[in-house]
Amino acid sequence: MANNYITDTLKDVLRHTHGLGIYEMVKITGSMESTEIETVDADKTVILKGKLHNPVADFVNATVGLSRMGTLARFLEYPGFTEDTATVEVVTQKRNDEDVPAEVKFQDENGTDAHYRFMAAEIVNQQLKAINFKGATYDVEINPTAKMLKDLNFFSSALDLEDTFTPKTEGSNLYFLIGEAGSDRTKVKVAEGVSGDLTHDFQWPLAIVLKICRLAENANVTMSFNQKGLLQIVVDSGMGEYTYLLPASK
Repeated sequence: MANNYITDTLKDVLRHTHGLGIYEMVKITGSMESTEIETVDADKTVILKGKLHNPVADFVNATVGLSRMGTLARFLEYPGFTEDTATVEVVTQKRNDEDVPAEVKFQDENGTDAHYRFMAAEIVNQQLKAINFKGATYDVEINPTAKMLKDLNFFSSALDLEDTFTPKTEGSNLYFLIGEAGSDRTKVKVAEGVSGDLTHDFQWPLAIVLKICRLAENANVTMSFNQKGLLQIVVDSGMGEYTYLLPASK
């Protein structure tokens, strides 16, 4: 497989954005100290702010956008571009007297190549406004377990007409409630020994929360809720930390 940090970076970013099926574009902003990723879905229900553990040299002092992410994903999957003999590189182009990242060029040993064009900084900045988040305090924090995700997936399938859940604490136990009184419903215990209380009837989309939690295959995921109606899910992929912010729908 091609030993290329840009390949691994793009795969990681796509897995945590395009892989969820809700984002149309992603903004990557780089400096000498960090490489940051941010996006939001069209309905502004799932905000993502991510940061790679190591800065990407190709994106230092640059901003690029990813759109048509399905095309990029397919290029990354082409067998010829994953061989040790393949090359994957970020190609720059001069704009306003500066060399800026313009595209990713893939080429295999036989001369087959493919080019994926970035969105220019001015375009992605216009279409994806800066996401300001000053942080929040949380009342309940848990680390999802394999059993929790399996149980929630089971009941989500059984109650296929219900697409949201409500977290509630009873003593030191945390439950997810799916369905409402007077209809089919379930109360699933997801954690014991939690500190803090959740008493409001806030709702969050179950399917997308499950998708996010599965990104790290049950490891390095933290879910945090507060009484003001904000859910934060932090996923550490090993390459970067991805923070998903979901305001409650009710």
